[in-house]
Amino acid sequence: MSKTYWSYKANLKFVHRMRDPIYGFIPLTQLEMDIIDTPIFQRLRRVHQLALTKYVYPSAEHSRFVHSIGVMHCASLIYEGIFNHKDTVAYMEPNEKKLQTLRLAALLHDIGHLPFSHAAEEQLLPPGFGHEDLSGYIITEHNQISDSIKKYGCDPKLVAMLLTKMPTYDFKLEHDIISGNLDADRADYLLRDSRMCGVCYGEYDFARFLHMFAAIMDTNRHYKLFVGESDLWQAESLLIARYHYNLQVPYHRTRSGFDIALRQFIKSVDNEVGFIETDGNFIKSMDFDKFINYDDYSIMEKAKTSSNCWADYILRKNHLRVLLDTTSHIDNSAENFAGMVARLNEAGLTAEEDYFIQQQAVPVLKGAVNQLEEPEDTLSSTPPYGSIYLLSKNETNPVDICDRSWIFKQFTEKPLNIYRIYVTIQKREIAQRAMGSNQS
Repeated sequence: MSKTYWSYKANLKFVHRMRDPIYGFIPLTQLEMDIIDTPIFQRLRRVHQLALTKYVYPSAEHSRFVHSIGVMHCASLIYEGIFNHKDTVAYMEPNEKKLQTLRLAALLHDIGHLPFSHAAEEQLLPPGFGHEDLSGYIITEHNQISDSIKKYGCDPKLVAMLLTKMPTYDFKLEHDIISGNLDADRADYLLRDSRMCGVCYGEYDFARFLHMFAAIMDTNRHYKLFVGESDLWQAESLLIARYHYNLQVPYHRTRSGFDIALRQFIKSVDNEVGFIETDGNFIKSMDFDKFINYDDYSIMEKAKTSSNCWADYILRKNHLRVLLDTTSHIDNSAENFAGMVARLNEAGLTAEEDYFIQQQAVPVLKGAVNQLEEPEDTLSSTPPYGSIYLLSKNETNPVDICDRSWIFKQFTEKPLNIYRIYVTIQKREIAQRAMGSNQS
């Protein structure tokens, strides 16, 4: 018996719509418009999605504001696709309250982002805290946000919970839609960032992507999201798109150089933001008025009047020179890289002053190794956080996708590592002689 087509648009009362270059029109409920119109959400217009990537791709001027609305819409389309999939268990019914909670979590998932998004987060927050922690705190403690959510019968704590790594099982499905390895967040930013940068590296078959997810109930009677065996290629396609996107957009070597300069500037002149007070692993209080006015523009205004040498870098008057740029899967690359750094030190150059290193794995999968260290066993009987499940026609239970895809397994066990050395223009010739390099 065929299913009756279910549309998320028929289950919520949409009273507004917004034009978008990716999706056309995005429908919005009054609750969502109330939240979008708050000053703390409008602040996201002044936080660039891709930090200083505009110095590499001039049209990359879009903000966290448009991305957040796009993720909300994309999450709804994925939710719709799940309940219309032929392999989703027949007794599963879409839930209007859960759908609205999912949309709110998607809309607010980046509301805690600091100026220039990820580029300077470590310099602006206490150790161990990320923008997700701020987002969760804002959702539950900011009166305009939390009161609006409660007014329409939703629970701010449940909204915030979807942005954490450990949701309750009742919302596991919704959590995976917004914070999994093939989630609405990356589904939107891959398309949006590629479009706005004018590149094709992050493009994938979005129409098919929306129809590749289904859900099944596990032995504990919890819903589990999975990809059908016939859509394995589409899951791999998204992974490869993110891999190429990461190398050519957020980890582009010139963009990474500006990230270094931005961090140096903030560390030198703006490392006391003063809007957050913490107590151990928890946020104790937050000055929302100060936070609302703390954005990309406030940093750039300081740069325009600063005598700090790094101000010229983030104002595009100067840039770090790339001395070495290597990407590798080879195990001994780290050893060779360390030898090159030793030569710079022997030449009298100082790390974090004359030269800077970028040494990291290119992130492609959540839960996979994200530092240059030995990966944990990611193929155990209990798949790690962020795992993707695959259901074969010949099996009754979904399995970790890494057991069926050498592409996923490769990115989990052997990520591509970046080894780069940047040098200030003043020390460039000394560094080149030390390295025996003629690179410009």
